[in-house]
Amino acid sequence: MQRAEDNRYLYRYTDLSGRKRTVYAVTLVELREKEKQIERDLQDGIDSSKGDMTLNQMFQIYMETKSDLRESTRYNYMGVWKNAIESTPLGNMKIAHIKQLHIRKFYSELVDKGLSANTIKLYHNLINPTLELAVDSDIIHKNPAKGCKRGIGGTKRERESMTISEQEWMLDFIKNTDKYSLYYPMIIFALSTGLRWADVDMKENVVHIRQQLIYKNLGDGCKFHIQDLKTEAGRRDIPLTENARKSLIRQKELHLLFGEAMKQQEVEGISDFVFTNTQGKPYAVNAVNFALDHIVKAYNQMEGAQEAKEHRQPEPLPHVSAHILRHTACTRLVESGLEPKVLQYIMGHANVSVTLDVYTHLDFTKIQEKMEAVQENMMIG
Repeated sequence: MQRAEDNRYLYRYTDLSGRKRTVYAVTLVELREKEKQIERDLQDGIDSSKGDMTLNQMFQIYMETKSDLRESTRYNYMGVWKNAIESTPLGNMKIAHIKQLHIRKFYSELVDKGLSANTIKLYHNLINPTLELAVDSDIIHKNPAKGCKRGIGGTKRERESMTISEQEWMLDFIKNTDKYSLYYPMIIFALSTGLRWADVDMKENVVHIRQQLIYKNLGDGCKFHIQDLKTEAGRRDIPLTENARKSLIRQKELHLLFGEAMKQQEVEGISDFVFTNTQGKPYAVNAVNFALDHIVKAYNQMEGAQEAKEHRQPEPLPHVSAHILRHTACTRLVESGLEPKVLQYIMGHANVSVTLDVYTHLDFTKIQEKMEAVQENMMIG
């Protein structure tokens, strides 16, 4: 049928929900193509009318179906989508119109902006299941995001750990500097900012890891929350090394030293945290990172002045964060010869490949030592 007022062609049909629909086209050829697509959709049980919803709208529906997500994970996903995808042309595109080239173009633009491969894959892991739900719900024929994960570029940022020398320089500086010595026990322990005394068994020399302390906005403002661990592998008992045991004893002494000023503040009914500041508040990760930044800057200033006096090359500390402390601890365990499966258990990883491929960065001096140790047994030549 052709409309007299604008000469456009139109086709009327009834969708799967029983509603009358009309599509328009400038030419008869274009209209026939639309008719064929509508007929294919109706035969396949595809509700093409719902394909008018945008990717943003489909993501909201997808999130509503994820009733098994922890609240912190849900807020993380929602935040990532809002910051990275919501305002983009892809986010506002109708899902029925999205092709693989649109998604690949979106990823390519992220690479050009300097985003890491892991960050882009995080976005893909939200876009892909969102469109897969649209397929499963008979809204679109196929998932245009499928296969787009392969070949994703982006910078690969290696998670650096400190070398043995850097670790020793920093610890010695903290221990012997009044301003920062308060952090010494926590940095020596360097495993968890949410450790409770109830988790510590000094008699058996073991720490029981059962929950985690997070500082996030879960809809009630930014504050501390007690949550279950992300995976079952996270629940574990970690034997205390002598250094770790000494750090806990020193932390207990600090609590006694500060007395009433260090009175513990409750978080969801719990108040016996090990590592707290002088006001009795647990350390959030950003607070630990802030302290580490100041420690590194103070050390590097001291080192700069010292090398000028001694006429030598400076040996500054690199950037250090709570994550890097964890990576460093893992790397030292690898260098000491700890078996991979034991290391996996201690670090709380569900997959041993994560332990070895992501969280270790061997000190080259250690590699040299190990090669020298085994070369006598290598019968070559």
